[in-house]
Amino acid sequence: MSPSRQSRRPTRPPRRWPRLLAVAFLVVLGACDRPAGRADRPLVLLCGAGLQPAVEALVAAYHEHSGRRVVPDYGGSGLILTRARNGDPADLFMPGDVSYVEALAKDPGRVLERADLAFLVPCLVVRPGNPKGIATLADWRRDGIRAAIGNPAACEIGRVTVGLLEGHGLTPGELDAKQSLTVNELGLWVAMGDVDSAVVWESTAAALGARVDVVPLPVEAASVSRVTLAVLSNGAQTAAARDFLRFCCQPRGRAIVADCGFRVEPPPGVAALAGEAGGPP
Repeated sequence: MSPSRQSRRPTRPPRRWPRLLAVAFLVVLGACDRPAGRADRPLVLLCGAGLQPAVEALVAAYHEHSGRRVVPDYGGSGLILTRARNGDPADLFMPGDVSYVEALAKDPGRVLERADLAFLVPCLVVRPGNPKGIATLADWRRDGIRAAIGNPAACEIGRVTVGLLEGHGLTPGELDAKQSLTVNELGLWVAMGDVDSAVVWESTAAALGARVDVVPLPVEAASVSRVTLAVLSNGAQTAAARDFLRFCCQPRGRAIVADCGFRVEPPPGVAALAGEAGGPP
């Protein structure tokens, strides 16, 4: 064959497919071998709706600290308790009061660890300028007052409100009050002028800012709710969930909660938070 013909012969491309197959095999093998607690798998937190301001700040700070994501799933405390009892796939549980955690803990082995994070204190909110002159819950009896309460079977603020009303000889039925499943909605109803007044948490009122006016209520131990975070056994990432709990209970976590308008120091007559860890993360 002449040299000129040899120069025209096409060159054969290098065989790369065996190398590509090997790389693909290693990628698949690595994906199958990932541990359940990897930072790319988010933790799921069943959370009371009224805790949203603090929780959003906590999960953002924890992601910055650890690289792990926490996905909150908000709802009324009674509703998320039902979901946790039914075995919803969640790693963490934080309702509006410790009583819901204690109710869940009656199922042996359901709660692996828990710690207190904050106190929720109720207050009255009214429309800006308080045009109806509402000073106490007793004013809800007056004609022309449109009140709203949380459903006591669905959310902690509803249970607390019923107790406060009973102290004034009132019941939700005789008030014909509008009912909501979450404390956040109650605050929004007042802010939008749908109702004249509602009982919400101090932290809920703080998040609404100038959209509502606040009428303080006497602080009684029976009406103060203790927020408790629990690690659930039905989650797939218990080690990571415990790590998030410890982050929330350390000084940095408590400071974040306080900055969002929640109380971390006990009101008079209420025991201090339990389960605090020492030292910054």
